[in-house]
Amino acid sequence: MIPPRVSPRDQERPFRSDELFFSTTDRKGVILNGNDVFVRVSGHTLENLVGQPHNIIRHPDMPRAVFGLLWDYLERDAPFAGYVKNMAADGCYYWVMALVVPVREGFLSVRFKPASPFFDVVRKLYPQLLATEHAAGQGNWRRGMQDATAQLVSALHGLGFKSYDHFMQAALAAELAARKTEVPSLTLDVLQGGDTTAATLDALSHSAHVIDGHLNTLFASVDDFLSVIKTLDEKASFLLGLSANVHLVSLNALISSCRLERGGEGLAVVSQNLATQSHDSMATIDQMTRQLLALTSALRDTAFSLSAAKLEVEMTSFFLHELRALVAADATDACDAQGRIATLAESISRSTARLAEALPRAQGALPALLRLQQELASDLRRLSCVHVLGKIHAAGIDDGGVFIELLERIFTQLSTASEELQELLVGVARIKDRLPRFATAARVAQPPIDRFCSLAATA
Repeated sequence: MIPPRVSPRDQERPFRSDELFFSTTDRKGVILNGNDVFVRVSGHTLENLVGQPHNIIRHPDMPRAVFGLLWDYLERDAPFAGYVKNMAADGCYYWVMALVVPVREGFLSVRFKPASPFFDVVRKLYPQLLATEHAAGQGNWRRGMQDATAQLVSALHGLGFKSYDHFMQAALAAELAARKTEVPSLTLDVLQGGDTTAATLDALSHSAHVIDGHLNTLFASVDDFLSVIKTLDEKASFLLGLSANVHLVSLNALISSCRLERGGEGLAVVSQNLATQSHDSMATIDQMTRQLLALTSALRDTAFSLSAAKLEVEMTSFFLHELRALVAADATDACDAQGRIATLAESISRSTARLAEALPRAQGALPALLRLQQELASDLRRLSCVHVLGKIHAAGIDDGGVFIELLERIFTQLSTASEELQELLVGVARIKDRLPRFATAARVAQPPIDRFCSLAATA
């Protein structure tokens, strides 16, 4: 039976920070299943939820633009993370951080209570997006959604994120870190009774607990990765600006030398050398930027895949804890759990596969990047030599002041560039030092993950 729609109430539906819930849908977003917390928090019965579109819990305060992004990701078979305001059956609202991932039967959505500073930003931003959508009118909702999406991306740019991708990767990691400080680990008491179901749940729970320990070790590196990524992004932006500025000033210097009536020939040679060297540095910077983008993209994918896997393992452990409680209470609901356990295990396997794919990409970008750093350092030294020669030539010319001023501008930029390059080298060295150990830890974690997925498939 389709439950009647209710009006939203300005009252929050409570659930605890340590609670996790999930739901599965088919490819069209129709609910297939979920866990007990999802049923309780939504206020619906499981019978009313199954077979309904997932937007049965959609709150009217949610901008269409966010769900538009969600489906863009899912249609590309990519995972999505975002903040969602849902509405329970009684009209109350509840906020979640949601991770939605493709699985074989459709999609899995894992949700928990948000608590990081990103959440405060989103709660202020969503009403603005909604107002933009409403301004377009009901008959032009697609245009309103497009305008709100552009507004969202612009707002994220203002916060230092180049795309929604970058924002969701940072937000999920931040929410998991905030959750870790508030939520104690689940206890793993052995179930009494010794029947097959109890023994299987015990084995799965302990296996998930082992995996969680491995992922916690890896997750400790995520903050460091995100910090380095931010540094590398800043340096890449600086280098692009440097390349254009030095080239422009060198061309201005060449023009100025041609206008000099006396002594301009020597400065013209200097200017030509300056233009040649700046052109070479532009080519090096262009290659460096591409390598930096490849490295930061791989590091972001590594951090996000790890965050997703960690959340999925925590969700699996929590669900197994629910099932163990049912078995201990002689409830019968646990018999329908095999499919849900298998889906959770599949999501873990997919996330760790993405992690395994991203790590070699990150490691592969490092050698070329280090080589290009050395080339750029040499380019900057040659530019500095040309700068000195130019000042010497210009000092003996009556009208050489303009030329000296241009050279000083280049010198200031080169000095800053040397400092920025040194900071970039430090950041890359941090990654070069940590990635091999991280990759080793990831390889150690894989066999327990494979064993768990195999056990879940036969549970």
